[in-house]
Amino acid sequence: MSKEMKIMSRSWWMLIVTIVIGLTAFVGGPHIWPMAPDVPMPPANLLPGYIVLSAIEALAFGFAVAFALFGWPAIRGLGLGAAWLNKWLFVTLCWFMGNWWMHDSLHMHNGMNMHHLLFIEVGFHITMLICGVTMALSFVRLAPHSRRQNGRERAEARADGGVEADWLC
Repeated sequence: MSKEMKIMSRSWWMLIVTIVIGLTAFVGGPHIWPMAPDVPMPPANLLPGYIVLSAIEALAFGFAVAFALFGWPAIRGLGLGAAWLNKWLFVTLCWFMGNWWMHDSLHMHNGMNMHHLLFIEVGFHITMLICGVTMALSFVRLAPHSRRQNGRERAEARADGGVEADWLC
């Protein structure tokens, strides 16, 4: 099978997994985390917005699962200079995309229990801050590689008589 076919096949599988897991999360979420009795029902004019947000978060969770299954080869090959950083970036991206469905569902399930709310906030927000640091460190490590690559591409374009498109870089 050609490389293009493998990439296309992987893309289709990612789409299928995203939709199946996302729909399952959307439908199953209220059964896993039923709404607390002290959570007020939103006004009728806002309910569609909450439903759309819930669907988007469930699909993001589905994509995070698909990325966890199929995305490692792309991250493994990044030149971050340390294998541990590639692994942390991979986990970071999975968590960054997939945590929202769980986070909001736990909020609705928890209701106004301030003790549990603190655990939810610390657990999700601290991990998101760690994800931000991991992504920043990864980008800092990738930047020199990107500048070298962009410089080579511009030099090749000039050598071929092409127009240098700095605005694209």
